[in-house]
Amino acid sequence: MNVELIFETSWEVCNKVGGIHTVISTKALNIINELGDNYITIGPDVWREEVKNPEFIPDDSLFPEWRAVAANEGLRVKVGRWNIAGKPIVLLLDFTPYFGQQNEIFAKFWETYKLDSITGQWDYVEPAL
Repeated sequence: MNVELIFETSWEVCNKVGGIHTVISTKALNIINELGDNYITIGPDVWREEVKNPEFIPDDSLFPEWRAVAANEGLRVKVGRWNIAGKPIVLLLDFTPYFGQQNEIFAKFWETYKLDSITGQWDYVEPAL
């Protein structure tokens, strides 16, 4: 397979909630065997500093230039490895700064994609942000 990069995004990357976590974590080793570090997972940074995420292994050697640009843009991103078989690269995004922009974000989603969020509960809103 001639792939430059594959990104897999899920609310359940480094965040075990249900069955999607199992699906992604069990296929990761096979993907890593094929693609190596060209497979990058992206998930939410839902663990606060008081408690460390047991599924996240920080790795400051990964993407130092990109992390600097992201930080300069105001993005809060942790970069490391997902502590599962194959240990894929993981980017964990802190989405909490966007809570205050929720209405604007969902208005844009509606205007652009007709994505209805009016009746969305927190289990919809949080991952969408």
